[in-house]
Amino acid sequence: MSDIKNNMENGTPADSPADSPAGERGGFVALAVLAAALGVGAAVLLAPDEGAKTRKRVGRGLRSLQGDAAETVAQLRREIGKRRNQSRREKRIIAVAGLLIGAGVAALLAPESGAQVRRRLGGTLGRIKVGAIDRIERLRPREGEPASDAAEQEEVRSVQELGRDPNTVF
Repeated sequence: MSDIKNNMENGTPADSPADSPAGERGGFVALAVLAAALGVGAAVLLAPDEGAKTRKRVGRGLRSLQGDAAETVAQLRREIGKRRNQSRREKRIIAVAGLLIGAGVAALLAPESGAQVRRRLGGTLGRIKVGAIDRIERLRPREGEPASDAAEQEEVRSVQELGRDPNTVF
């Protein structure tokens, strides 16, 4: 009720078009028409030549811009392609250099010969495999056998933790 009273005091009816979305759109359309009319008037008053000549001049300018823009886009594409190829070459060179540097450092700092390192690595991987299989078998419940409380309470540790524990297979 107070809204109606306020609107009456201000001189605006309660259901004025300005309060509705349709009224806002109508105001926008009216503003757009008014702006277009002002633009037409300014163009007619300030036109340097008649319409046909102005259209030809604008058309030539647009075609010139179109040709320049197409050439610029083609030039940019060529430049991007060159940079992409250069980047690929640089990445390959860096990868090969890293491989050579890593191999050189490893050869200089290796504590044992390659055959001995491979033999130790094979033995370590074999122990890890056996330990993992053993751990899985201990944790897997058997058929017809109830799951034991000890197996459920035993904490499953990561491979890294098992490798640090001197009491395990590792």
